[in-house]
Amino acid sequence: MLTRNDVQQLLALQAQAYRLLMWLADEASKDPQLLSPEAVAELREPETAALWLERHRLRLPGALVSYEALHPFASLLSSFFSTSFHVKHLEFEGRLVESRVTLGITEAPPVRGGLEQCQALALRHLASAEQMALAEKEARLLVRRKSLHDASLIWTYVWELDRRAKRKGKGTVVHKLWAALPRDARKSLDVERVWGARAQLVGAVRSMLEDPAA
Repeated sequence: MLTRNDVQQLLALQAQAYRLLMWLADEASKDPQLLSPEAVAELREPETAALWLERHRLRLPGALVSYEALHPFASLLSSFFSTSFHVKHLEFEGRLVESRVTLGITEAPPVRGGLEQCQALALRHLASAEQMALAEKEARLLVRRKSLHDASLIWTYVWELDRRAKRKGKGTVVHKLWAALPRDARKSLDVERVWGARAQLVGAVRSMLEDPAA
């Protein structure tokens, strides 16, 4: 079960991983070898990403890498390369002359389940954590409610963020979730807003179960 503290730590780790990604993008514009095809192949996988971070410890800014939580941090960093970012390489006469980080991936793996299915699953897990049994059909009805639109997306995004940190993410659906979030939430998603979304969803589930006809 995700606690408030878990959410706060997840959001902090994700923000830190994103800052590192932007630093890598900037550094690679000056030194393309930093994000060579071989380096990107390592960074796309959580286990080898952690090894890569350790190997480059002296070069990377300490404030941008969470070595005390290295494995979840590496998992979140690697997920950027498999869900939303791509590194374009340019070679000239056999020499790497450019490594450019761009939004989007060229070979997206199949999304395991659509956005609504992911939202319904996140809601069912939340209901279970609150000792409430919610059927998939009921969960889908709830996430389709206009009044729960933002809350469902916000909670599902953070729930999926936790799965990414634990190497259980659903691939490119993460980017779809991010794109579907309200614009202000994409700019400044904090624990208060996430916990408010959680409370709204829990209340909606409890009301449905107490009065299915409502």
